[in-house]
Amino acid sequence: MVKKIVLFNNKGGVGKTTFLFHLGYALECLGKKILFVDLDPQCNLSSSICNDEEIDKMWNTQNSIYHAVEPLIKGTGDIKEIKPYIVNGRTIRLIVGDLRLTEYEELLSTAWVESLAGNEIGFRRTSSIFRIIEDISNANDIDYVLMDIGPNLGSLNRCVLLSCDYFLVPLVPDLFSFRGLENIGITFKKWINDWNNASNRFKEENKTLSFHIQNGKPVFAGYINQQFNIYGGKETKTWKYWTDKVPQMIENNLVKKLKDIDEKMVIDLNDGSHKLGDFKSYHSLAPLSQQKRKPIFELDNQDVIGIHRNSVKKCGKDFKELAAKIIRNI
Repeated sequence: MVKKIVLFNNKGGVGKTTFLFHLGYALECLGKKILFVDLDPQCNLSSSICNDEEIDKMWNTQNSIYHAVEPLIKGTGDIKEIKPYIVNGRTIRLIVGDLRLTEYEELLSTAWVESLAGNEIGFRRTSSIFRIIEDISNANDIDYVLMDIGPNLGSLNRCVLLSCDYFLVPLVPDLFSFRGLENIGITFKKWINDWNNASNRFKEENKTLSFHIQNGKPVFAGYINQQFNIYGGKETKTWKYWTDKVPQMIENNLVKKLKDIDEKMVIDLNDGSHKLGDFKSYHSLAPLSQQKRKPIFELDNQDVIGIHRNSVKKCGKDFKELAAKIIRNI
């Protein structure tokens, strides 16, 4: 059964897209079929996988995420079937992003109000992303869906986050990431309660839908410390100051709030800790990875020289260990 995973933080600049890209390729290396979904109108995930010509071709053949919801935007119908981009020689698919997806934001905002009022059109639009991903996943026998979204709490992200099975939180331990955690906990709890109340009320009124909708209970599966740096063999003082505070912040702002709704909305993948690991900053290797359109751990001796080769190996070890942990538990 396909598992849908989102990486989300209300703060930008935490390396979310780069991490998602590497996690997906690591899962594929361990024998899983992967579907990437680019739901960030900036399209950074798409450009990490495809060159400009390939993206332009997907747009021109009307196979982007925007084209899948275009009939709903124009009021001419329901979601439209699109074909994912296939990464050559790999069991990786991509639903290509599109800058025009921003047009869907306002419609989804209205759709949310319609859903809470018990109107079918609201459920149809709010479930659109969920249904697109389900259809493509089933058609391609996908094991894991990895969805990339922007760092905001807007109506599109609400639709996506309520559609996922699990979410991970990447963060750079600092004051601003902590503020973002507070926003996530408060907002998620309200979204989940509102959606569950609306869908339950709809069923209680003996109304039926001709399409499936998401259950609206994303499970928190852990957090990742990003951009980890070592100086003189030790963590920097600033990094350590904030990392020491993270576990309690996660407990107070996410774990407790989600467990108030349902104990099953939090899982532990790491033997008593919600921390999935520290993932270092790879500095120049990250842009090189994007330029080559392959993960850091697949850069070869022609791509990197000297000490960087050790970083390539370490990157592969870290991501494949995390991927194996996800496969065992999710």
